[in-house]
Amino acid sequence: MPKVDINSITEQAAAGKFHPVYFLHGDESFLTRQAVEAITDKAVDRATADFNFERFHGPEIDPGGVLNSLATPPMMAARRVVLVRDFDRAATQAKELLAGYAARPNLSSVLVLACAERVKIDARRNSPKWAATLQEHAATACFWPLREPELIRWITGAARLQGKSLSATVAHDLYARSGDDLARLADEVDKLCLFVGGCDEITGEDVRRMTGIEIGGTVFDWVDALAAGKTLKAGYVAGCLASRGESAVGAIAAAAGHFTRVARICRLREAGLSDERIKKELGLGYWREDSLRELFAQARRYSPVQLERAFELLLETDIGLKSSSLPDRLLLEALAFRFGAAVPK
Repeated sequence: MPKVDINSITEQAAAGKFHPVYFLHGDESFLTRQAVEAITDKAVDRATADFNFERFHGPEIDPGGVLNSLATPPMMAARRVVLVRDFDRAATQAKELLAGYAARPNLSSVLVLACAERVKIDARRNSPKWAATLQEHAATACFWPLREPELIRWITGAARLQGKSLSATVAHDLYARSGDDLARLADEVDKLCLFVGGCDEITGEDVRRMTGIEIGGTVFDWVDALAAGKTLKAGYVAGCLASRGESAVGAIAAAAGHFTRVARICRLREAGLSDERIKKELGLGYWREDSLRELFAQARRYSPVQLERAFELLLETDIGLKSSSLPDRLLLEALAFRFGAAVPK
C-alpha cells in the first residue's frame, strides 16, 4: 500500500476517498490526531454513527471484537469505521492479528490504527513483524516534525481546507510570528479564517492584525539579531521570549537551523552555483526579499572559522540550558554578548 502524508490524507478524505486500513504513527503526535480527525470526520456518516463507528483503546482491545466489528456490514451507510487509538500499546497478539487483517481487509470498512508514538521498523529484519506487515499492506504515514518548506505547505493546506487561500510568503510570515508549534499554528489559521469572513484570501495585513505580534519579538527576530551581531537587540528579544514562556531550547534549535542554512549557502557558492540556483536548491522561494538579502549577506560575511565558532557557542548554551540552574533568559543574554564578540561586523 502507498505511503501517505497529512496533505494526501486530508485531500482524499475531503473527496470521499479512503483506504481500507490506515497505519498512523510518528514523533509529531499533532499530525497523527489531525489525520485521525480528517478520516473519521469524512468517513463516518453522522446520522448512523451509533451503528457504524466504533472506538477502541489499544491496551484494552479484544482483537476478536475488533475483527467482528470490521466484518459487520454497515447499516444504512456506505462504510463502517473502526478506530483503534494507542495501537502500539496493544498486546503483541492483538497487533499481529490486526496486521494480518490488513492483508485481506473488508472493503466496506475503514480501520484506523493510530499509535501514540513512532514505531521503529527494521525493514531488513522485518521487525517488529506486525509493523512491517502493516507497512506493506496498509496506507502508512510516519509523521515527523515538519521541516520549514513542509510547514509552509501545511499552513497553506490548512487554510485551503477552510476555503481560504494564502500565499507561501504570507504563510511564512505567520510561521515567523507564531513559531512552529502545530497546535498554535492551527489555532491561528482557524482565527484568520474567521477574521477574514467572506474574503477568499488571507493577506499579510490580516496576519499582522490577527496575531497581534509585531516583527521584533519572535524567535526568528532573536536569531536575526544574533546572527547580525546586534547584541542589545538580541538581549532585548530574549527578554520578550522569556516573558511569553517561549522555549529557550527551541530558540537555540532555530538558531542552529539558521546557521546550517548559512553554511549550506557558503558551500554551494564555493561549488559555483548562482544565488538564484541556491534559492531553488534550498527551497527559499517563499522568503521575503529583505530576509533573503540578509541571509545571503551573512553567508558572505561569515568565514568557516566564524561559522564553527557560532555552532560551538550554540552547543555550549544548549548544554547550559539543559544542565544549569541559571535562568534561561540570562543564558540567552550571555549568548548574545558572546556572539557579539565572535561574529563578523
